[in-house]
Amino acid sequence: PVPKGVPVIDLALKQGVPGFLETLEVVLSELEVQDAIVASEQAPLSADMHAAFTELWNARTPVQEIPHEDFKTRMKDAKAVVRTGEFTPYSNVILVAGVVF
Repeated sequence: PVPKGVPVIDLALKQGVPGFLETLEVVLSELEVQDAIVASEQAPLSADMHAAFTELWNARTPVQEIPHEDFKTRMKDAKAVVRTGEFTPYSNVILVAGVVF
């Protein structure tokens, strides 16, 4: 669920389209990101997604892992949420925008 008051960019067409990883790949190509935060439950409960995310992230910076409840609390401060058609549990990431100098 998206917290009230946080704008949503809704890309979801149907289940799986577009997917989390393909959407994230495009966002990362266009946005300077200084940090990424995922729910700590992602690795044990969605291991394949976690591995694919880690490969895509490619050690840009260490990924912060926080409990899902804390993740949901942090979402209240989001500038926007991008909704995809992904159905894999814990396929969410908070991106902290950086500055290009």
